Order: sequence, then C-alpha cells, then structure tokens
Amino acid sequence: MGSSGTSIESCLDSVDCYTVKGPSYLFYDESKNDFYLKVTFADFKIQGDTSDTWLNNPSDSVLYFKADLQKEQFPALSNQNTKSFVLPGQIYFNHKWRDQSITLNIYSTENSIVNTNNTNSNFKYDNYKVNFSLPFVPKQFKTYKKEHYNKQTVTINVTLGRINLFKADMENMLDEVYNQQGR
Repeated sequence: MGSSGTSIESCLDSVDCYTVKGPSYLFYDESKNDFYLKVTFADFKIQGDTSDTWLNNPSDSVLYFKADLQKEQFPALSNQNTKSFVLPGQIYFNHKWRDQSITLNIYSTENSIVNTNNTNSNFKYDNYKVNFSLPFVPKQFKTYKKEHYNKQTVTINVTLGRINLFKADMENMLDEVYNQQGR
C-alpha cells in the first residue's frame, strides 16, 4: 500500500505558522464510489520538537476525509490529461462529521499509456496522481483546554497523492468511518 506525500500547516491566528511533512493514505472504493483520506497526526510529530502547536498534541490522533467520487470523474488515461473539480465531502475527527469541499486535481502519470496491459488490480489507480488542500479548524470538532489551540487553523496538503484501490482486507485501515454514513 502506497502512502502520499503530505504537508500539514498549522497556523495560530493565521500568522504564526508551522509546517510538517509526513505520510497520508488515499483509498478509492469502486463498489461504493467512495474516496478517502486518512491522516494519522502522530506520523507528523518531530522527535524532540518542543514548540507548542496543536499538531504536537498527542491526544489528537486520526482525521478522515470522505467524498463521493464517481469512476466517470477520473480523466481518460493519456499523457497530460488533467481534470480539476470541486468535490463535496466530509471530515471526520473526534467522533464528529463536518461538511468540507476540496478542489481535487487528478492527472494521469507519464507512463499511463505504456502500462495499459498491466493486469494488477490497482493498476488503473497507479496511473493517477492527485493534488488537493483540505482546510480544517480543530475547534469545530473539539474544545481544547489550552486557549490558543482554539485559534488554530490547519491545512492538509496532499501532493502527488497515490490512490490505493480499496480491498476488503483493508477495512481495518478505515474502520472508524467505513460503514458510517456521515451525519
């Protein structure tokens, strides 16, 4: 299963910003036409970092984004084929759902034409990469004891995201949200 390069920018009062890089995971369930992002914040914590940012609070662990993405919305596989559109979805964090849209950029990779004879079941999605930003306001999901955490805004940026074809044995990766309908 492939991870996606992700950066998370956390800002206090939209000024004092802090960015860390780490992995996130993208899944596409063909049977339900569901697109998922899973971010485990602990994967972004830098050892020895003493700055007091919301991102370093170990009690906040996992965020999911879920959206309906139809197979027809993927661009045809050809060189330089890109598609950009607004994708309505929902964030799931701290056992709460909130509506949030993203602008999703999907494009086929350079070798997508060459690889069309590949029989790997994930093959089709290996030929796509995605870019998007997901704005997130933690205080909409949780009240923090430290007052300055309530002023944090977060942007999750996925660049060259790799989509994993969702299979039944991956259900534990999305167990908190896979069978939930949202709010």
